[in-house]
Amino acid sequence: MRRIFFLLPFLLLFQTSYCDIVPENSHFVQKCVKITNIKDFPNFSIVACTQRPMERIVESYILNPNDCIEKGYKFNRLYIMATRRSYLESRPKGSIDWLNDRNIIESSISIDSGGGNVSNDNPMSSVEEYYEIVEITNTNFVIYKCKELIRYNDGRPITLKKYPFPEVRRKPKNHKTDEIPEIYPHTEIFNFLKVLLLTVFIETILLFLLFKTKYKTLQIENKLLLLTGATTSFLTLPYVWFVFPAFIQSRIPYILYSECFAVVIESVLIYKLLKIEYKKALLVSILCNGISFLIGLILNSMSFL
Repeated sequence: MRRIFFLLPFLLLFQTSYCDIVPENSHFVQKCVKITNIKDFPNFSIVACTQRPMERIVESYILNPNDCIEKGYKFNRLYIMATRRSYLESRPKGSIDWLNDRNIIESSISIDSGGGNVSNDNPMSSVEEYYEIVEITNTNFVIYKCKELIRYNDGRPITLKKYPFPEVRRKPKNHKTDEIPEIYPHTEIFNFLKVLLLTVFIETILLFLLFKTKYKTLQIENKLLLLTGATTSFLTLPYVWFVFPAFIQSRIPYILYSECFAVVIESVLIYKLLKIEYKKALLVSILCNGISFLIGLILNSMSFL
């Protein structure tokens, strides 16, 4: 148990590190990705958003047609977004939630702007990918890769690949173009439900272990332990998942405040539902939250969450 609490602050303070080892007999291929016809849509701003691994903070910058799209660290997530220029200019800097704002439209396809290593048997030295915007509406932001230039380091000529113009599914004629789309964050909700079920499972198992071993003399009924395990997570995790990130952007303060909130609320619930001493309820809450948090960090670092 002491080892677990020794590891907890270490995982809390340090992000997962990644090894950038260049494979033997390989070389790096630079990639430049551009969206060439941005100026054809003057009423819209095209924005690149990047998100670091295991972080909620999204960094953004406006794209220009002559700029290579940069995503920074190779494991960052890259999102290409469109929004009306008037909306972007009316919002205070840094106040837009790029991944959840219903006034922001994500592109129809993902773009990978990062280069990579290839075998030395492959003479490719650089790649230039060119994308074009097909349309931007209140519900659609359609882009496609129109051509690709590949350069080589062995003197062979540049390869030009062209790609066909995609067929776009149009909205019905009676579609209200001025209507603001309701974009529901399905991925975020799915991830939340997955974490909620996992948290309920872990903390309920821990409650059974504690009250069937260390506190078995209290003779707590099984159904009451099940009810407590489910109730505590259902009443705290939504606040930890959705409310705290809206007010606290920094990683460490977010974790400290949200976890303290969960420990205090769950200790009160355990105290009321199981009718035990509050000191025991607080200790149980600390153990359940600490261990579930530690397991969550481990699974997250292994890309299971």
